[in-house]
Amino acid sequence: MKNIFDCRYIKKNLKIDNRHCLRASNHYEKDPNKMRFFDDDGYRQRAACICVRSQHEDEILLITSHRDKSSWIVPGGGVEPNETTTDAAHRELYEEAGVKGRILRELGVFENLERKHRTTVYVVYVEEEYDDWDDKRLINRQRHWYKLKDASSLLRIYKPSQLSFFEQFISTSPNHINLLHQISS
Repeated sequence: MKNIFDCRYIKKNLKIDNRHCLRASNHYEKDPNKMRFFDDDGYRQRAACICVRSQHEDEILLITSHRDKSSWIVPGGGVEPNETTTDAAHRELYEEAGVKGRILRELGVFENLERKHRTTVYVVYVEEEYDDWDDKRLINRQRHWYKLKDASSLLRIYKPSQLSFFEQFISTSPNHINLLHQISS
């Protein structure tokens, strides 16, 4: 059996260059259960979702952080090799938040220079919510629907790096005038 953590195997079968292989092999040594995908500039590729459940887009879904159960964040995570950012978005949503839905629009790619991440962010209309899901069972992760004003406050406190996702979500919403009013009132 081939060792998938061997750099030659990674380069040949996942079609990535030496720089990515070195980063990947270093990461594998720390956590062999998680594969990470890096772009040509060495940025970790991620996908995240701002979830809505009505056409008004006046509430979004936040989840508790796996590091701090009192922190509320937008669901998202790493893109795996041979996975598109849309595939990763759907997978992460189900794993982390126990929801499934359809992508309404892409908000763009957001860089985090400090952590060397590039995150493609989508707006997802939630069509199914499950009572039981992976992260709820494994790490007692919680999810909650928040009005935009509350969601903005929570992100400002717990995950300021995600505020740019939130601001782009508001500015691209078909209901952006009403949403701006809701946040400012």
